[in-house]
Amino acid sequence: MSADNIGVTAASLDKYGEDDFFSVLVRYGLFVGAIFQFVCISAAVVMSGNESQDTIEEEARLIDEPAQGSGNTARRLHKIRKLEKKKRR
Repeated sequence: MSADNIGVTAASLDKYGEDDFFSVLVRYGLFVGAIFQFVCISAAVVMSGNESQDTIEEEARLIDEPAQGSGNTARRLHKIRKLEKKKRR
């Protein structure tokens, strides 16, 4: 084997050589998707902190309100218990 043949064989085995349009499109699509996921997760974390404060205040207000009827009170208490149970999961 001559030096020219070895260079050609090594170049043909290089799988990271030239990229076609589809591979470039997939690569940048994955980058955009990763950035989008990061933004969504960050927004969920930031917004969840504010929501938990509002929910606690709303529950306290529901408990402090005077009862208009026994059915209404039972439903509110059931809803509050259900929300608390959901939070524990």
